Amino acid sequence: MTWNIQGSKETDLGRVAEIVSDAATDAVVLQEVRRPQADRLADELGMASVWHEKHHPLRPFRPGRAEGAAILTPHTLLATDHARVSDASALHSYRRRIVQWGVVERPNRSSCRVVNVHLSPHDLAAERRVEAERIAELVDGFGGRHPVVVAGDFNDAGTSEIVDILPGIEVFAPPPTNPSDDPIARIDHVLVPPSASRTSVSAPSGGPAWSALSDHLPLTVRFTLVETMTPAIPSGPERRLS
Repeated sequence: MTWNIQGSKETDLGRVAEIVSDAATDAVVLQEVRRPQADRLADELGMASVWHEKHHPLRPFRPGRAEGAAILTPHTLLATDHARVSDASALHSYRRRIVQWGVVERPNRSSCRVVNVHLSPHDLAAERRVEAERIAELVDGFGGRHPVVVAGDFNDAGTSEIVDILPGIEVFAPPPTNPSDDPIARIDHVLVPPSASRTSVSAPSGGPAWSALSDHLPLTVRFTLVETMTPAIPSGPERRLS
């Protein structure tokens, strides 16, 4: 599942937790989520999680209001890390963009690498393209140790360019997820490895109750992967891709 929960709206985390729990997925990637929100969701759901900061317009005040990305899983979460993919580097700037990843290992030791993406908004097409290229370069550098799932808010305004640049495939066009009250834009995506089978995609139909949570709807993609048992690599410091 991928969901931009628009945490600055003081999202109803209890309701978000219910929706995530009902989805019963192996991994959830969240965008526009604050660390206290990610921590609370992980605690309520009994999940492993990792959060990384994207930007914080009020630095150095009110650290709990920093916006970031999170990965949650009911399984083991290993080898978590992140990198800045935007040219913008100032931590107070909304134009700073990161990519986040982690290896999700299920009890049978099968695993995949989950990559959480939140690209630049619609009016910054050139920046968005460069960010996608840097993410593709990073995933290529992983060396195929784990099947890779790339998910998140692509902000791609209905074009196929970003999906074509990023690794993985989109078996079915996703349903629209934005704006959540009356969705028309397909900007949230989950790209699965070519080896994925039995793939399905779903999202709520939207409406006022969803709009009260976020301007995005959650997108859930289900699929089956050939099991792998490759050991995870250790995490490291933040990297800047070029």
